[in-house]
Amino acid sequence: MNATKVELPGISFENWRPALAPILESTSQPGYRATQVLEWVFQRQAADFESMNNVPRVLREELSEVTTLHPLTLDQDQVSSDGTRKFLWRREQGDSIESVMIPEGTRRTFCISTQAGCPVRCTFCATGYGGFTGQLSPAEIVDQVLQTTLESEVPPTNLVFMGMGEPLLNFDAVLQSIAVLSHPKQVALSPRRITVSTVGIPSRIIELAHAFPRVKLALSLHAVRDDLRDEIIPLNQKHPLKELLAAAAEHQRTTGKYVTFEYVVLPDVNDSPQDARELGRLLSDIPSRINLIGFNPFPEAPYQRPKVQRLTDFRTAIQEHFEGPVTIRRSRGEDIQGACGQLSLSHGNSSS
Repeated sequence: MNATKVELPGISFENWRPALAPILESTSQPGYRATQVLEWVFQRQAADFESMNNVPRVLREELSEVTTLHPLTLDQDQVSSDGTRKFLWRREQGDSIESVMIPEGTRRTFCISTQAGCPVRCTFCATGYGGFTGQLSPAEIVDQVLQTTLESEVPPTNLVFMGMGEPLLNFDAVLQSIAVLSHPKQVALSPRRITVSTVGIPSRIIELAHAFPRVKLALSLHAVRDDLRDEIIPLNQKHPLKELLAAAAEHQRTTGKYVTFEYVVLPDVNDSPQDARELGRLLSDIPSRINLIGFNPFPEAPYQRPKVQRLTDFRTAIQEHFEGPVTIRRSRGEDIQGACGQLSLSHGNSSS
């Protein structure tokens, strides 16, 4: 990748004019051209510089020389039988990432990646088994949204940082991408429609609350004991449950928003009646909701898919000890390996 090129999708609104000023000056263009380019990038989702038909050719040519409009290239677009779409993007470095668009009535959720692969290596998630090849830039994060909108011809109603990678391990890039995605002159997605999903880095959870108090937090819990969580989420050895739950409680106090606790149900591993009781006890003082997710199988994983009755029984057991809402997430896109926990770098020339 040419390091001298400016990646347009990653520039915050406050830095937009300063970033484009040298380009406008070199092509003898007035300042308002910066606004025209901004509208093409973020509001009209131009596929290329040639599409910017009210921008002078001399400026378009210079932009193509010194900036990048789309740092990602679409390799594959797979459509599930339930309408879910999974996109495989090639980075300029040559490696790949995946993102997912989930339609449901009038709701369209874009699930985007923040890292190429993942270094956390949770045992129930395919992404970690495929390795880790690098951090995404703010532009690469935003470009998933821009190009998914282009390909699907509909903008997102909701956005979840729940694709490949641990968002809080690429914290600065995630914060900058949220700034771009939520700015009314750029992608203009309301912060309350954005969710950051994390396995938990306490200091970053608190920083996120102060930086973007309207953005929602989804905390991947998946176990109620440190010994088990150490096993299935190795990062827990560095950030144990006590610290994690204290950070979640502070996030809730700071933002006034419910925390969503995600819990992947692994049969005979984390779904006993004792697990249900302890889960209710751990979360009793945090205004929150619990979202149960049936494990979605992939070849390397040592777990089985829970039967529907087992999921509903576990939910009932939790509700005996927990006053907040407990929901079961319906799996989407499994036939294209696009369901929760199935995104992977181990696809070679085909997705997942």
